[in-house]
Amino acid sequence: MLSNIKELFTLQYYKDGLADWTPQTRILWTVGSIMLTFIAFLGTIDVWSLLSWFGGLIGFTCTLAITNGKRINGLLGFISALMISAVAFHSRNFADIFMQVGYILALDLPVIIQGNKWQQTKVRLLDTAGLWGGLAVWAISFVLMFVIDSHFGSPRPFIDALSASIGFTGAYLMLKKYASQYVMWTLQGLMSAGLWFITAMQGDANFVLFAVYILYLSNDVIGLFFSQWSVRNVEPIKQYYIK
Repeated sequence: MLSNIKELFTLQYYKDGLADWTPQTRILWTVGSIMLTFIAFLGTIDVWSLLSWFGGLIGFTCTLAITNGKRINGLLGFISALMISAVAFHSRNFADIFMQVGYILALDLPVIIQGNKWQQTKVRLLDTAGLWGGLAVWAISFVLMFVIDSHFGSPRPFIDALSASIGFTGAYLMLKKYASQYVMWTLQGLMSAGLWFITAMQGDANFVLFAVYILYLSNDVIGLFFSQWSVRNVEPIKQYYIK
C-alpha cells in the first residue's frame, strides 16, 4: 500500500497514466479541453468559475483515464471531486457533494491504494449479484440523498438526489469491474447535465459543469462501444484483463 502511494510522487506514475490512450480518447480530450476553457472564460471570471473549469477539466481527464484502464484516474478523481464539491456546496446541490465524497471513498482511494492490482482485475458481465447489488445501492442512496437535500433546503432535491444515486450505482459497478457500468454513467451524465443546466439557469452556477457532463456523455459512448470496457470485449468464459 505504501509503495503505491509513494508512486504518486514519481514521474513514471504520470507517464504511465497519460500514455497509450486510444486515438478516440485523445481527440475527445483535446476538443473537450478547448471547449471547457472557452466556456469558462466566456463569462464572469471568479473563484467559482475557475473551480468549475479546473475541477471539470481534471474530472474529464479522469473519466478518459478510466476508459483507457489507467489507474491515474484515482488521483485525478480525488482532486476533481474536492473542487466540484466546493462548487456544489456554493450552489446548494448537496447530494452532489455526497456523490463526490462517495467517489473518493469508493473509487479514488481504492484505486490509489491498490495500485496495479486494480488494473489486473477481470472485467466481467453483469450477473445476478451485481444487478441486485446495484439496485440496492440506487434505492438506499436515492432515499438518503433526497432526505438530506430536503432537510438542508436544496432548490433541486429530486434531480440532485436522482443524479447522485445513479452516480453511486455507477461507482459500485465500476468498483466491481462490471462492463455495464457505462450504462449507468450515461444515465448519470444525462441527469447531471440536467442538474447543472437548471442550476445555471437559476443563477447558482455557470454553464461549465453542464458542459463537463455533456463531455462525459461523449466518453460514455467510447466506453460503451470502443474501449476495453465494452461489453463486446468481455468474454463470459475466458478471462479478460485490462492491460
